[in-house]
Amino acid sequence: MSQEKNKMWDGRFSKPTDKLMEEFNNSLSVDKVFAYVDIILSQKWADALLGAGVLTTNECDKIKNGLKKLLQKYVEKKLELDFLDSDEDIHMAIERLLGEELDEDRILAKKLHTGRSRNDQVSTDFRFFVKIKIKDVLKYLTYFMSAVLSRAEKDKNIIIAGYTHYQQAQPISMAHYWLSLFFLMEREYKKLENTIENTNVMPLGSGAIAGCGFPIDRIKLSKDLGFSEPMKNSIDGVASRDFVLDALHNLASIGINLSRYAEDLIVWSTKEFGYVELDDAWSTGSSMMPQKKNPDSLELIRGKTGRLIGNYTRFATTLKGIGLSYFKDLQEDKEPFFDSLETIEITLQVFAKVLETLKVNEKKIKKSLDPFLLATDIADYLVKKGMPFREAHSVVGKMVGYCVEENVEFNSLKMAKLKEFSNLFEEDIFAYFDWEQALKNRDVYGGTGPTSIERQLKQAKEFLDSIK
Repeated sequence: MSQEKNKMWDGRFSKPTDKLMEEFNNSLSVDKVFAYVDIILSQKWADALLGAGVLTTNECDKIKNGLKKLLQKYVEKKLELDFLDSDEDIHMAIERLLGEELDEDRILAKKLHTGRSRNDQVSTDFRFFVKIKIKDVLKYLTYFMSAVLSRAEKDKNIIIAGYTHYQQAQPISMAHYWLSLFFLMEREYKKLENTIENTNVMPLGSGAIAGCGFPIDRIKLSKDLGFSEPMKNSIDGVASRDFVLDALHNLASIGINLSRYAEDLIVWSTKEFGYVELDDAWSTGSSMMPQKKNPDSLELIRGKTGRLIGNYTRFATTLKGIGLSYFKDLQEDKEPFFDSLETIEITLQVFAKVLETLKVNEKKIKKSLDPFLLATDIADYLVKKGMPFREAHSVVGKMVGYCVEENVEFNSLKMAKLKEFSNLFEEDIFAYFDWEQALKNRDVYGGTGPTSIERQLKQAKEFLDSIK
């Protein structure tokens, strides 16, 4: 007596799948988020089958009406997604639910899968989904960049020490620091746009590997589904997951860059620096030490970057060992993307709120400015007087050494002492021992000078206006 068949592919098998294997193989817990997308794509596939002569007009209308009812139930949160053992994935579940919706005509549901494979179906669903979700990330990124720009506008008159190697290097406008983050995120924005463009090609009609066995108009189908074009090669259509890798890389890259700025702010919020203070709403306390105010929002931004990198590495490791074309390993492409998506969206929102509410201690920043920050400006002064830069660098280095040894402030040196280091020093040198003048000295395109900062602010505004 033959076993009862309950899977769409089990005609070839003489015994049922082991329950443990079914659990191991099942992806419903992950890909059920594709229900909405899968129904929409199935509606357009029905139209394509009609155009290919596979379905009659009446059959196509019945299928589409059934799918429309499923879609409405999904929107109203009434679609029963309590799957059966036979539902290995969302595609098989939707087909079964469609059959139940068609009732007496449920045999029509079995016609819907004609010419397509779960291989090209899932790839199309996922590309469709990734396009939508990356557009959502762009909205969160726009919000974050607006917060950065507002911070730059607010702090443009504050002069702060710029650091290299965690050592004070040169004076900069604080706006210059914030704008460095803005323009970095502008590039990340454009990278995400490029990922959307590369994702926006349609695998559907690729079949399992060799293409569809029916005369489907794939060009029309791709336009109907909102893709730019069908994928040019059916093997590439079912096997490629470069769009997932790109998306994971982009999200990890955003996280990595945000982590670097979070690290600076964590350091700047310490008592030793005291440059900034986080709002109470974005800080936490200690279970033991009553005085503590910890920048946990920033620490979590820094920490969650490990998840983003891990998700990219996780899938890259999976993908690199897979041949062509489709293997079940590719089922592992969704969880890391979902997790990275959720992580980056909340990270961008939290960081934006931190910046919007951040208190900047201008007095502490000003007090911490070390006159040695002006050393390069003094060397530049000597260059303008005709001294080669390498020699000027050495002269100023000796001046710094003298000040350190004698415990003398760099900007307190008198003309007589300056002359001992170089006869090129004149009275106009004292104008160079000035913080605002130091910024003006670097008023080149992209520099920290006031005209440059206004230009950068204008460029940042123009970019935001172009994407809103």
